[in-house]
Amino acid sequence: MRKFLFPTLILLIVILGAVWFFMARQTQAYSENSAFRAIPLKTPLVVEVAEMKSMVKMLSSDNPLLAELKAIPELQAFWNDVNSLEALLGDNDQLRKAVNDKSVLISFNPAGKNGVGCLFAFSLDNRAERKSLIGYFEGLSQNGQGILSRRMYDQVEVFQFRSGDEEYHFAEDQGIFLFSRYALFVEEAVRQISAESLLDQEQFKSLYNTVGGSSDFNLFINHEKIAQLIGSSIAPNFRKMLQQLDRFADWTELDVNLKNTEILLGGFSFSNPLNDNYLEIFRRQDAGRFNMDQVLSANTSLFVSLNVPDFKAFQSEFEEFLKKQGSYYSREAKLKALERFSKKPFISFFEEIAGDEYALAFGAVTQNEPASNRFFIARVKGQSVAREKLLPMLENYAKANKKSLEQMQTNYQIQQEKAFTIYEFPFGNVPELLFGQAFSAAESNYLAFYDNYLIFADNLPALKNYIHDLVLSSTLAKDIHFQKFNQQMASRSSLYFYLNFSKAFNLKSYYLTEETSGAIQENEVGLRKFYALGWQFSSNSGQFLNNLYLKYDPVLKEEPQTVWQSKLDTTISIKPQLVVNHNDKKNKEVIVQDNKNNLYLINKEGVSLWKIKLSGKILGDVYQVDYYRNGKLQYLFNTKNHLYLLDRNGNNVAKFPVNFRSPATNGVAVFDYDSNRNYRFFVACENKQIYAYDRDGKLVSGWNFDKTDGVVANPLKHFRVAGKDYLVCADRYKTYILDRQGSIRVKTTDNFDHSGNDLYLADGAAPAVVTTDSKGVVHLQYFDGKSATRDLGSFGADHYFVAEDLNGDAKTDFIVADGNRLYAFTDQGKKLFDRKLNAPVSGRPNVYTFAANNKKIGVVCRDENRVYLMNIDGKLYDGFPLHGNTDFSIGFLSTGNPYFNLLVGNEDNSFFNYKVE
Repeated sequence: MRKFLFPTLILLIVILGAVWFFMARQTQAYSENSAFRAIPLKTPLVVEVAEMKSMVKMLSSDNPLLAELKAIPELQAFWNDVNSLEALLGDNDQLRKAVNDKSVLISFNPAGKNGVGCLFAFSLDNRAERKSLIGYFEGLSQNGQGILSRRMYDQVEVFQFRSGDEEYHFAEDQGIFLFSRYALFVEEAVRQISAESLLDQEQFKSLYNTVGGSSDFNLFINHEKIAQLIGSSIAPNFRKMLQQLDRFADWTELDVNLKNTEILLGGFSFSNPLNDNYLEIFRRQDAGRFNMDQVLSANTSLFVSLNVPDFKAFQSEFEEFLKKQGSYYSREAKLKALERFSKKPFISFFEEIAGDEYALAFGAVTQNEPASNRFFIARVKGQSVAREKLLPMLENYAKANKKSLEQMQTNYQIQQEKAFTIYEFPFGNVPELLFGQAFSAAESNYLAFYDNYLIFADNLPALKNYIHDLVLSSTLAKDIHFQKFNQQMASRSSLYFYLNFSKAFNLKSYYLTEETSGAIQENEVGLRKFYALGWQFSSNSGQFLNNLYLKYDPVLKEEPQTVWQSKLDTTISIKPQLVVNHNDKKNKEVIVQDNKNNLYLINKEGVSLWKIKLSGKILGDVYQVDYYRNGKLQYLFNTKNHLYLLDRNGNNVAKFPVNFRSPATNGVAVFDYDSNRNYRFFVACENKQIYAYDRDGKLVSGWNFDKTDGVVANPLKHFRVAGKDYLVCADRYKTYILDRQGSIRVKTTDNFDHSGNDLYLADGAAPAVVTTDSKGVVHLQYFDGKSATRDLGSFGADHYFVAEDLNGDAKTDFIVADGNRLYAFTDQGKKLFDRKLNAPVSGRPNVYTFAANNKKIGVVCRDENRVYLMNIDGKLYDGFPLHGNTDFSIGFLSTGNPYFNLLVGNEDNSFFNYKVE
């Protein structure tokens, strides 16, 4: 018995030792197992979340801002992974307890052709946690909820779990748990654990020490690789520019705080002084206050503002940067070309006038021309000093090209007392030469001096519009939305980037791939709920401090938005008109003529359906008639010599066009007396005859009017009063009131010097034909032959007059535009309002009906390229004035639109479709 005791004790000790060893091994704490050891050095972006449970709770919340971010296609893979993790943690208490309090790293890497994939990595406390994690998946497999397989990779066990269409890969190595949809990501992390890691790099360790402890999560950006992550979304033409991110810095860390309507980010960028990083240019530049909002238009969609207190030092550092990049000599060659006219090295030349602030700014971004309307603004030491330097340089260029400086000038008279000289500036690459590729987006083709700033633009109309905004103080400094946004930004910075998502929306098709642009277009409503993004950096204690702010506001009230802009061959000559598309009555179209006599039909998307050349300018309105009486509509109008009838494809109908016997002096009038489509067309001509045509373009045999005493310039009017038809027109001194056969129906005796304005029917107890004389006196011609006048005041011979019931009281009110003043009066001459505008009204006011008791008055000020819409009390309607220089139409392009469309021509050969609510 005793001989078996010793071996038994030995065996018991061995068994107990094995049990103890196994149990101790399971509960033994891992050491030196930071999850950062598993992050490959080539990873572009790493996110660190302090607690797994906090991340899942935050990302699965009903935060409205996050709800919009979840709609971004490029982030779908990440959200799917988050949803999967949330499901895993919710299904198993043991698993949830094991990982809930873990700090998690999420690394983002390119996946597939154009995708982005995630690797989740976190540190385990002991092997028991490993057992729980793997045991969870084994349990799912045993229950038939998936298939678990395993393999060895680099001496580490790698697992694959498949459930339906879902596939996950995971592994544990040296106390670091790895999880991803992509096997490659897990394998790369396994290899990285045994190699030199990010934590072995002194710079990264220093960066990590700046991490704030109160943030929701932290971002780590590897600038050398970040372009790989987003490059597939960038249009091929701009991928080379994206390489600037590689050379911006080495690493950036950002503390992120997420709220319901904003995201705030702040942290440091680290740059090794020995590396050729862009930030090194700013290392010895002190941050300055942002004052550019004083000269940035309120229409700005994007800007990049630099604060450079030491211009000479900046240029010296910039040259060193370019030498390291291999771009120095190409820039020097371009600068040498400028030296021919500046008569000294251009950088030294510009240094003599250089101030401390510069900005690249994008104005209105149109759908058809997203690369136009861009500006470069430079603060100078003084306007007089800048003129003394730059104007001789332009004179040298003019002489070399055998022309005068005056030939390179345009005078822009914005107000009677305010004018600007705009110079053609034949050195379009100055912004890029001064500040690098980031400023290459703006071409300095035109120059204006404004206060102590140089304003450069890529085109002349854009510069005029920009100056106009500055003169009227329509700047970001006066924009309440921007100022509220700017309160979240740092007071001082070296660089300030700003992007207004709604105003810059059309940049997507210019800078992004067709696929990415299309995805953004599908999420337009959500994206426009983001107001703006701001980013600043400044030198701070040898490193660079970043401040980013993203504002979300779904209820933000913006000014009227441009739906689209359509480019024509030249400027518009007539009022754009909304016309019915008989093939699609829910969606209207626009017909418009330019000053080269081209007629266009444009659909609701702004696409030109056809363009035809006419014999001359259309004299009046374009009418739609049903010539064939089959519900299909044609366009009727006249030029000086022809009466046209076109079908909706732009083809001539029947025997049209009809040649006039004498040149026309007015626009055709179209009457359908009995609403049976038995049309009559009336045109007055230079021979003082008024011709009546039937629907086939033949002269009406029963029309017996003789002739007028003088030329009739305005279209005939048809009024029906007390059951009788009256055809009304006027030459300079006489008003004619005829019946349908052309006989005098009312003999008029009130002969006066007509102002040239239209004739209107004034409603009331005694209806009358109303217009004004050359002095602005209102003349009322009653249908019983009597007449009367109303004295509204003294007006110039070129005033405009309109009669319309403005307030719905069944009495006709009077509207007068004279110079830069707009007036409204009651039918008895009582003044309703008197409004002064910034420039003369250049055409007849128009009255627009938004609802039964909601009318607005619209006027055009062509000299300042602005259109105004006012309430009937003379107050400006929200969002106006807008850019434009022609009469405008307001209506619905599409049935069911929640907004009105305003269609107006602009001085840059385009016309705008504005959104007006």
